[in-house]
Amino acid sequence: MSKKWITKGLMALGMLTQEVAMAQSSSSTQRPPQFVLLAFDGSYNNDVWQYSRDFTKLKKSHGVDSRFTYFINPVYFLTPDSKGNYQPPGSRLESRNGQTVAVKNRGSAIGWGDDNADVSIRIDHMNDAYLEGHEIGSHAVGHFDAGYAQCSMNKLTRKCDRDENNKIIWKWDLRWSEADWRSEFEQFYTILDNVFRFNGLRPTAKQSRGLLFRDEIKGFRAPVLGISDGLWPNLPKYGIQYDTSKTNYENYWPQRNEYGTWNFPLAEILEPGGARRWISMDYNFCVRDSARVLTEEPETMSLMKRDANGQQVKANKARDCLNMVSAKQKAKAKANMMNLYRAYFDRNYYGNRAPIHIGHHFSQWMGGAYFETFFEFANEVCGKPEVKCVTYAELMNFMNNKSSSEIEAYKKGNFAKLPRPKSVTLARHWDLDVDMTADENVMKFALSGRDASRRGLTQLVTVNGTVVSESLETKLSEVRRITPAGESADVRMAIFDFNGKEVATATYKVMNVGTKDEVVSEDNIEERWTQGHLPEAHQGEMDFTRGH
Repeated sequence: MSKKWITKGLMALGMLTQEVAMAQSSSSTQRPPQFVLLAFDGSYNNDVWQYSRDFTKLKKSHGVDSRFTYFINPVYFLTPDSKGNYQPPGSRLESRNGQTVAVKNRGSAIGWGDDNADVSIRIDHMNDAYLEGHEIGSHAVGHFDAGYAQCSMNKLTRKCDRDENNKIIWKWDLRWSEADWRSEFEQFYTILDNVFRFNGLRPTAKQSRGLLFRDEIKGFRAPVLGISDGLWPNLPKYGIQYDTSKTNYENYWPQRNEYGTWNFPLAEILEPGGARRWISMDYNFCVRDSARVLTEEPETMSLMKRDANGQQVKANKARDCLNMVSAKQKAKAKANMMNLYRAYFDRNYYGNRAPIHIGHHFSQWMGGAYFETFFEFANEVCGKPEVKCVTYAELMNFMNNKSSSEIEAYKKGNFAKLPRPKSVTLARHWDLDVDMTADENVMKFALSGRDASRRGLTQLVTVNGTVVSESLETKLSEVRRITPAGESADVRMAIFDFNGKEVATATYKVMNVGTKDEVVSEDNIEERWTQGHLPEAHQGEMDFTRGH
């Protein structure tokens, strides 16, 4: 390398150092580290326990410290022979004869451990993970949905009310009472304390001290992010100091609630170059991606795989979240998630440094696309300067040691920020909404927002994945032609930019198709995907829950 280029490089480095120093002198608050919280919900698959632990050990051998938080379900400490030691509280809503009724919860929503050998291996993985610096948190016991979100409806417009940032205002029903939550927490710890006795399992020499993390459980995430008011007074009674069951803006700095519990929410990621918000959790990605895949490749529902006995079986049993897709669709899902995660990281890293929250499962949805992206993202960001890929407990300790004035400064970004390199460019999040009105003959769509008038926008309407229109309206006769009488149909509007990229979507439900009770709901069901709670998550599909 010539002296000329070396001199130019040193001058550039000097200018950058001076720029950072000048910025630091303008604020008395020290720049916080960029916390990245990488967490898993569920704890069944022992192979994933091993893989995730090996990943962090390999990273550590290369000088990069990264630790995960695992939110566990103790039903995986029970087997079909010992499952009677758990009696789930609360109820779930089911549709029967056209009416919604409450049905008492029974068994487990996600199955059980296989046998005593399987349980023993899982105990070792959890203890070893704890000793390696990872954190074990609570994901309740049986993975039941404890609450249901409804938006606050404006009676005049029949649309969901929104706050000043155009975020829907949600409210929760009280499906689980305070007593229900108390029962769930009591049983959580009872199973931990009696895992050997309940299973007639003799501890190995390695297991002689029991579950080493038993008294170190500080965090909680509600199954399917389903919460109710009865949860909050129970958390401090059981030593839970932080909760991760809510969602919030990307740049949200944690706050405590009235019970002193820290709120560590998942993020609503703003889509760069598009109009949608994506929750930083793999299952929510899967629901939205599955709708797209089934539009582009409807044959996906017919994909076959071999089961444990070598027999050919359907790879996908439910449309909500696909297990197996083509290599092309898997690549698209991975690229989309990585693009969104990178944008989320860059906005915060060069912005107010709000913690990054990534929540995944042990499941191999979308052919493993999200599972692979989780580790690729961790591999990419955990070695960056001033980044801490740590457990939630470590983030909580940081927050506990900060004054209210420091936290307020973080929220406002009142500290010297890292200058954003010119190579880091982020496409603007679009201002574009899709609305729909309907009469007895037609569903009419309308675009609003400052990006609604962009040139080159096109649209595509599908019914349960079948294309029916390329305009801003579709006839209900087309919905009836495709959908069996009496069933429900999902009518999806997709908006594409001039490059053919899907930038906005909206999905509406037509119920009791072709009958006298047919009704078109004007609620965009995708709005629910932006607040985390999906009541259909993992329901009745063991292909979904095995590996959860």
